[in-house]
This record gives sequence, C-alpha cells and structure tokens, in this order.
Amino acid sequence: MKSFWKERSYDVVKMFLNQFATAIFGFVLALAAGKAKNPTLRNITSGFAVLFYLFLLYTMTWEIGFRDKIPVEKGRKPYRPLTGFFLSLAANLPNFILAFFIMLASVFDVSVFSKIGGVCASIAVVIEGMYTGLLANRVGDVALNSYWWMFFLITIPSMAVCTAAYLLGVRDKKFTGLFKFQYPESDREPKRKKKDDE
Repeated sequence: MKSFWKERSYDVVKMFLNQFATAIFGFVLALAAGKAKNPTLRNITSGFAVLFYLFLLYTMTWEIGFRDKIPVEKGRKPYRPLTGFFLSLAANLPNFILAFFIMLASVFDVSVFSKIGGVCASIAVVIEGMYTGLLANRVGDVALNSYWWMFFLITIPSMAVCTAAYLLGVRDKKFTGLFKFQYPESDREPKRKKKDDE
C-alpha cells in the first residue's frame, strides 16, 4: 500500500482534480437547467457532464496503463491488473467519506449525525456536481439525492471505467484513434541499422 501511494499519488490527485473540475461544470449546468425549469434539459446536461467526466477518466487511466506496458513486459514492474480500480478507489475516497456521513445522518436519528450529514450533503452536491441534475429526479415524491445509498452508487461508474481503461491501456487496445501515446525514449525499441548492399 505504501509503495502504491508513493508511485501513484500524483495520478490519484490528478484523477480527483479531474472530478472536481467536471463537477463544477456539471453543477453550473444543473443550476442553469433548474432555473429554466426544464427537467429534460437538466437530465441531458447532467448526462453529458457525467459522460465527459468518465471520458476524462478513461483517457487518463488508459495512458497510465499504456505507460506501464513495456516495463511490465520487460519485467521491470509487476503486472497488477487492478491498478485502475485501486486508482479510482483512492481518488473516490473523499466521496466515500461524504457518503458515509450522509448514511449515518439518514440511518441514525441523532442530532450530531444530522448536522454533519447535512454539511456533507452540501459538499457532495458541489464535488459530485456532474450527477446533481440526475439525482434531482424523483421516484414517486422522493428525489434520488434523498437516498443515502445513491452517494455510494454514483462512484461505481468511475471505478468500472478506470478498471477497464487500465486493462485496455496495458494491452495497447483502443476503441478509437484518439490515443497517440508515445513511448518514453528509454523504452523505445532501438532502430535496426540497414545492412549494406553487397
């Protein structure tokens, strides 16, 4: 675990910053659609923000996997197929902490939990803003953001995408031509010299 944090802490922080930036973007879109009182527009913009967020995670984690490809093949680094999952798990740690306190506020009728849970729910609306529009939908008369388990559920797409992206990256498999990643100079195969014509 210590070696994982030492080696991957930059990637984890970058992943969370991607979430935060996309969350602000999604939150602003949800506010605009809310003021327009248009649930369809709110769902479309929120869905777009979520897809954009997952796309950013995919490209980032795919490149991490691709960067590990040659060191893994040459035995300089052990192959850890769940690297993408653990990266996302670590980046989602703030989300899990917020979800935990929101759960406590919902399950236990204790004043201190209610206050902490209320603060955490307000923070979650901001740092998980890409989901705000979707969580405003109602099932019956209750909005989805009223269910504590939804705050755990929304972490699943990012972990699934990062797990798949790393596995594809380390195998150099891609769906499109969007990724033009270059090997580091030290990892490139040396160019073979042409034999002189005899």
